[in-house]
Amino acid sequence: MKRLLAFLLVATSALHAVDLTITSPLDYQVVQRSSPGRGLLRITGELSEDVPADAAVQVRVMSDGLQLPWTQVNSVKGRKVIASYEAPAGGWLKMEVQVVHGGKQLALGSVAHVGIGEVFVIAGQSNSANHGAEKQTTKTRRVASFDGKAWRIADDPQPGASGERGSFIPPFADAVVEKENVPVGIIACGIGATSVREWLPKGATFPNPPTLVSRVEQLPSGQWASKGAAYEAFLTRMKSVGPQGFRALLWHQGESDANQKDATRTLSGKLYREFLEQIIRDSRRDIGWSAPWFVAQASYHVPGDEGSDDIRAAQASLWKDGLAFEGPDSDALKGKLRERDGQGVHFSGEGLRVHGAKWAEKVLPWLAKQWTEPRQTNDGTEWSDFAQLPECHSLGWVSANVQTKDTKSWNGVLDESKWGTPDPQQVVSRNWDWKVSEAQWREAVKQKGEGRHEEVRFDLWLPKDLQTARGIVVMSGHGSGEGLFKRADLRKLAQELGLALVKFTGNPMQRGFWPQSLLFEHLVHVSEKSDHPELQHAPLFLYGHSNGTGFSAIFTSYVPDRVWGWVSMRPGTTFQVYQPGAAQVPGLVIFGEDDPFLARPSKEENLAVVPALRKNHRALWNIAVEPKTGHGPGEKTWPLVFSFLRHSFTARVPADADARQGPVKHLAPALESGHLGQDWQTQPGGYQKLRTAPFAEFPGDKSTSSWLLNAAYAADWQQFQSTRQVESTK
Repeated sequence: MKRLLAFLLVATSALHAVDLTITSPLDYQVVQRSSPGRGLLRITGELSEDVPADAAVQVRVMSDGLQLPWTQVNSVKGRKVIASYEAPAGGWLKMEVQVVHGGKQLALGSVAHVGIGEVFVIAGQSNSANHGAEKQTTKTRRVASFDGKAWRIADDPQPGASGERGSFIPPFADAVVEKENVPVGIIACGIGATSVREWLPKGATFPNPPTLVSRVEQLPSGQWASKGAAYEAFLTRMKSVGPQGFRALLWHQGESDANQKDATRTLSGKLYREFLEQIIRDSRRDIGWSAPWFVAQASYHVPGDEGSDDIRAAQASLWKDGLAFEGPDSDALKGKLRERDGQGVHFSGEGLRVHGAKWAEKVLPWLAKQWTEPRQTNDGTEWSDFAQLPECHSLGWVSANVQTKDTKSWNGVLDESKWGTPDPQQVVSRNWDWKVSEAQWREAVKQKGEGRHEEVRFDLWLPKDLQTARGIVVMSGHGSGEGLFKRADLRKLAQELGLALVKFTGNPMQRGFWPQSLLFEHLVHVSEKSDHPELQHAPLFLYGHSNGTGFSAIFTSYVPDRVWGWVSMRPGTTFQVYQPGAAQVPGLVIFGEDDPFLARPSKEENLAVVPALRKNHRALWNIAVEPKTGHGPGEKTWPLVFSFLRHSFTARVPADADARQGPVKHLAPALESGHLGQDWQTQPGGYQKLRTAPFAEFPGDKSTSSWLLNAAYAADWQQFQSTRQVESTK
């Protein structure tokens, strides 16, 4: 009886709910987006009691018209929930976090309002800090302010800044919401009547004090120094949202340094520039990233004292020297736009609204360029573009909605039964010999609907001083493609060969897409943006990792005339590679010996796919197996990829080809002109020195062995599988 009672107590305890308190993000928090349509939520929480160590953390977000499915993001660490989740930009989202185990929900927590959008820090003196004549309210209700501890809707007065009246912040932020259609977060730090001297780091010295001296002190030498309180509070507020946690800092300050009644308290323009530059540089260093600054022209007091040419010139010099961007000329806002019928230094209600609009006029055009303006790098120039595309373009959608599922049509290995069958939870479709026409795809979309939209990012890189691109390496960003795009050794090779690099991320494209015109439309677009018209016709080399093979192999099969070579890196489903339409385009399929995907349904069956294409369609393809490696490529993998890229380019792209004149006709190497290589065997596995020879001299089965471009590539291919040390890619 005691044992039964104990069991019941344990069972009852296991069923009761555990409390989950979400500590981040906070209600009404706005998180700085990292692209036009996405941003990363960093989630932390605390459980009221222990849960099983293998319990999983899942997250979902929802809003009007949107409810995304639960996504597993992490496992529980003791009683701590720590996770990251990429969420869409737009309106306020409700975020839910659950802890699950064995299919049962153990704990649930939520945050009612979270936004992915734009965050701004606003600092300076009174006209940045709640000293205007009328309190302003946000009309969009998608603007929130942070006081260092909590977020709330950003009606005046703004928390965290001095003053109890109105500010330009609600009208400015509403203008950003209306233009960008995302929430806006505000971190207001302004302090009324402050001199730039009071914002300096602790110990920074200056010869004469500001008008107010509570934040400075006189040294025994007679010099004055900042106590650093304003600067430290400023840093704390900026650090609270983390690196790249806000878009820009808006600085409105200068009145308390210009034309002071006691002339000894006036600051020269030369020193103003020196001190504000120090604040900008030191704060960037101390927060750990180069935050953009906008600096307004601000030196107005009252009619008759409407500005200081000296201070205005100092503020403008920061723009001209590239230390800050140009803010509005607030000194130009006079008359009824100032309080007390134009007699005061602070803005009237109308003036606050105009001031907010003037800030938006400076910030919004700059903001629009953040996603698409070219970026200069040490080795060239990069461009980015973004699009919201539906999931119907992706391999998964086409597989589910267009292609007939048939796991029995594969005939590459006749006696597959001896290797077992796939895990019933991971059935492997063998029928990837697709012939889905664009008309079929469009009809399926018409009948099934497009599916939900997802952001896709396109990146273009061109080598420094490149006059005309001779070809393009196009990478699916899925898996290793993201890192490959940035590799210095790939960029060095592209510089040598005169190649552009293009990479895209986002499931509608990176795992294969229909119709193929999506890529060509983008190449036309980037050719116009970069002033390289040849990009729309240039020969292509394609790279896909895992399910990115749905791009590299399948795309090639549809448009073989545009592709000079392609790579499938650790295919997630090897049967994706069975593409007869791509047979005459040189291809490289690289496996990792210990990749679990290679063993699904069996290594033998997966390794038989390329030999089957070789035999059935005389494919110009080769397999390479990297010993003792898993699903991801490593540093020793890339030299073989680059060797294949180099040799396939030389073999296929005419030396005098000029894509400015139109599509390039590729050279067609004869099957008998290449070399052959003995394919890697599952037994004994590991490192194997595989026999290679010119086609005519190869002693093995010429119909199924790997086809290698030439002697130099054959040597690299052999070395890769025998030692993983490819010493040269030439």
